[in-house]
Formats: sequence, C-alpha cells, structure tokens
Amino acid sequence: MELRDAIEKRQTIRDFQNMEVPRDIINYAIENAFKAPSYNHLREWDFIIIKNLESKLSLIKAENLDKISSKVGLESVFEKEATIMKEMYLDAIPKQKKMILNAPLVIVVVFKPKTKVLDAKKIYDLNCLASVWACIENFLLSLAEHDVFGVTYIPQNIEIVKEILRVPDNLEIAAIIPIGYRDNSAKVLKQKTIDLIGRIHIDNW
Repeated sequence: MELRDAIEKRQTIRDFQNMEVPRDIINYAIENAFKAPSYNHLREWDFIIIKNLESKLSLIKAENLDKISSKVGLESVFEKEATIMKEMYLDAIPKQKKMILNAPLVIVVVFKPKTKVLDAKKIYDLNCLASVWACIENFLLSLAEHDVFGVTYIPQNIEIVKEILRVPDNLEIAAIIPIGYRDNSAKVLKQKTIDLIGRIHIDNW
C-alpha cells in the first residue's frame, strides 16, 4: 500500500467487531512504530498488549469510566463549541467504557521521559513526548493497512494505571489504544476540511 493510501484509510474507530486481530499484524505495526524518529535515537518505547477482561475492567475502574455522563448530559457542556468538535465529543465520551471492553485488544504505549511531563520546564523537556506520538502514528497507519483501527485515549489517572500494569516508576504512559476491526455500525465522524493555501506560510506568517 502506498503511504498516501494508508494515511487516507486511517480512521478513529470506537466500535469494534468481535474478531481477533492476528498477532503478526500487531507485530508488523509495532515494528513500524519503532521506525519513527526518536529525539535521542534510543527509541525508549514499550507496548503492553491487553487481552483479558480483568485487566480491561481494572483500566475502566482506574479511569472512573463507569461514571461517564450520558450524551444528553453532555449536550450543555459542548453547546458553544464548533459543530465538528461537538459531534466528536458527544459520540466519543459515552463510548469510552464500551470501547475498552469490546476492543479485541487494548494497546498501552509506554515511554521513558527526559523528565516527568508535569515537571517539564522547557519545550525541549517534551521532546520525548513528541517522539512517542510519532511512534504511535506509525503504529496506527500500519494497522490501517490491514483494516485494523483504533482510538487514542489519554489516561487521567496515570499513576493508578501504571500501578495496575506494573509499569516502572521511571516510565510514563503516552496513550491507551483500543484496536480492532471496524464494526459495521461504527460511526465515522467528520473531519475539518483544511485550506492548504491558508495554512502554508513562506518565510514568515
């Protein structure tokens, strides 16, 4: 598949088929993830593959996803936001528990920070975060080649999640990514159309 085709094909999906994702596809995507640029050339990333229900339930409990508001309750929260953004959040937030439970696999991407994100004092301190997200994009594009999709979820209670998953204290969690084959009923949300001419600046703004 051409790179542009994979980019066009990649989608954010929160509704999955009850179908196993072959391990060779996961390995292929992780191998490509490690080809992303790394700020220190050390590629200090790890992947935790979660399959069992007990671990998924532990993540849901850690993130308090049982207490997510209903779509109706969220309407007022996002009523003043742009339509595309509002539609995305109204679809996404009520599905957070379900997407973790129903995804055949949940991937947790771990990275070694230059300094803890909350202690960062300079932009340079966040180079490790920029690098791991390049890794994550390679991973998602490689899955899309095989019609496997997912959604990135940033945990709110990272220290609790780290304890549950036995992640060493000197490492951080970049994202929790439920993945699987797209369910036939999955909603594909609109993306903002970009005017390239208006977004490209030569020499200065």
